Amino acid sequence: MASCSCKTKARQGVRQHHALWLVGLVVAAEAAVGLGPRLLASQRPGQRAFVASSQPKACPRHLCSKNWKSSLLRARAVAVQQNAPFMGLDIGGPLKDLVARKTNVVVVDAPGGMPAEPPSDGRAYWYVKHEDVYRRVLLQGDLGLAESYMDGLWETNDLELMVREMIKLEGAKSELGLAGLPLLFGALIGSLKWLLFPGNSPTGAKENIAQHYDVSLKLYEQMLGPTMQYSCAYYHSPDLTLDEAQLAKMRLVAKKLDLKPGMRLLELGCGFGALANLMAKEFGVHVTGVTLSEDQYAYAKQKFSDNPDVDIRLQDYRSLTGMKFDRIYSVGIFEHIGRNCYETYFEKCHELLKDDGIMLIHSIGFARRGEWNHGGFMNKYVFPGAELPTTSHFTQEFQDRWHLEDWHSFGVSYAKTLRAWKDKLNGWKGLEEFDDRFRRMWEYYLMCSAASFSVRRTKLWQVVFTKLSSSRADDLHHIRHLKMDQL
Repeated sequence: MASCSCKTKARQGVRQHHALWLVGLVVAAEAAVGLGPRLLASQRPGQRAFVASSQPKACPRHLCSKNWKSSLLRARAVAVQQNAPFMGLDIGGPLKDLVARKTNVVVVDAPGGMPAEPPSDGRAYWYVKHEDVYRRVLLQGDLGLAESYMDGLWETNDLELMVREMIKLEGAKSELGLAGLPLLFGALIGSLKWLLFPGNSPTGAKENIAQHYDVSLKLYEQMLGPTMQYSCAYYHSPDLTLDEAQLAKMRLVAKKLDLKPGMRLLELGCGFGALANLMAKEFGVHVTGVTLSEDQYAYAKQKFSDNPDVDIRLQDYRSLTGMKFDRIYSVGIFEHIGRNCYETYFEKCHELLKDDGIMLIHSIGFARRGEWNHGGFMNKYVFPGAELPTTSHFTQEFQDRWHLEDWHSFGVSYAKTLRAWKDKLNGWKGLEEFDDRFRRMWEYYLMCSAASFSVRRTKLWQVVFTKLSSSRADDLHHIRHLKMDQL
């Protein structure tokens, strides 16, 4: 089975070499706030401590060994669990001060929790039930904030507004002074994890997908509704329902692809199969869809077994060979590819797409440049292995074989979609098998995502390409002529 390209692997080796040196710098810096000694003390007898190597080169194979991986993660976990002293600082003071200066959040130390009737003055109230919340936020950032919410240690009158305001602190970490050092270096550790131990091999990718998409078909059926679309709906009109907006998204993708009867399509990451089925029925095309989720595969095979023009496969897209398609599209898979395998993705699509074909990518995007932090809440609890692209990732060298036809951004629609999904949970009625911690985790995921889209920190993009070698006589003007009343 194909994996990432040789060029990509070579770049990974260089990045891993640099990452080893950074591990030593992280440990040294954390020692300044009392974490370093705990990191070194956490080593088993005879186990090598994490310090910068004196050698000019390091073997990538050695870096990727299980010993390095388990040691790095174990050392970091011990440092977090043992409550670093912060050099005598008031644990909550610096964070409370920063929140007061930078956000519209009112911090309330409330051991008894949120009152039955909290204020409704348009501000978010953060009812902190235990001071451990401040320590966890300072040590682990968004992960600490999320996990302390999951554990019931704080409450708020408006979860989405609360997170939306806290996003304002992302660029102000340095203002925490010494108390913010563990947070800064915690993010660095999250980035190093993926540089040292990338987890998007064919085996790793399947495990990552299963952890989220195979959690419960019952949950997805209730949350998504009849369209079974687990991606951004297209709210092109303010009065649309969730189902109407999802159908609009599905037809928008089809219209941009300029489908003609008899065409053969490939859907990468076909989800529950509903989009493939709609295209086959409404546009007279044949769709091959691949997914790594066993639950999605089983659902689609059973649901659309009567449609001979829908072929759903439990298969990694990298293993597809010997076929050519008129159109290739993906809705919600690109976020799971991993930045180190974007080249592999585009090369595989180039191999499988006919010369005059069209390719569409529907993907969440990210507003901030820099390495992706795999130590955050989303990667730990929701989408392990996921990385969001930035605009710069669509201008790399491997794009030279492609012609960018269209770029459409409608991320605010995703905020509306997420709120609708939250509403459809209906207080978890009929889903009593999920415990309180899971419910709080899931609702936090939905609302923190809505907050991020509403402030355009995260985006939703539909990007359309043709091959640079295409013999098409003209550009894809049909995209600009689409009429919303036809969606």
